[in-house]
Amino acid sequence: MNLAIFMRHGQADNNVNRVLVGRHLESHLTEKGQMQVKETAKLLKSMSISKIYSSPVTRAIETTQIVGEELGLDYEIDDRLYEIDLGKLAGTNYDEVLNKYGNLFLSFYMGDDSVLSNHGVESFTAVKSRIRDLLDQVMARHNNHNVLLVTHLDPIKAAISYILDLKPESLYKWHMRNAALTILKQEFKTWSISAVNFMGAQRYLYE
Repeated sequence: MNLAIFMRHGQADNNVNRVLVGRHLESHLTEKGQMQVKETAKLLKSMSISKIYSSPVTRAIETTQIVGEELGLDYEIDDRLYEIDLGKLAGTNYDEVLNKYGNLFLSFYMGDDSVLSNHGVESFTAVKSRIRDLLDQVMARHNNHNVLLVTHLDPIKAAISYILDLKPESLYKWHMRNAALTILKQEFKTWSISAVNFMGAQRYLYE
């Protein structure tokens, strides 16, 4: 049995300010984000993690370093865990994008590349392809071990979409909480979802 445990980075400055930073603009964890990560790291201590892979983006690296210290593990960077490339939208405010262009984010999950390519945004199909490749390779390399994958909202949604045939509208509305876990289990070469947004119990009361 293998577990692929996806963890979204902790709350970062861009999350608070609702700014789209993508993969290239810097954004650091907030104090709250650091606390979220430390809390989730304690949950991970009982999950027998044998390897950590991380997105190269600063907020993910900061998350991974906190978790790695708690678990006593080093980590490896994997570009397939990157945040999506937002192209020309990087640095813009989420609500301003909605007001100016309409719901491009729903178009993203619908696979409407004709709309998004004008802005240089990576397609959701491309995100799913790299996450599928990551799961196949990493879990083959770590057979019968549990692996932690520190990443971002859309790569986690891509993993869910890889397993479940969700409507784009449902995928769009499904929010991945900062520093929460999405746990995939592999049995008999088939993936299933064991948990989504798994985090400390108190957080469910106010998030």
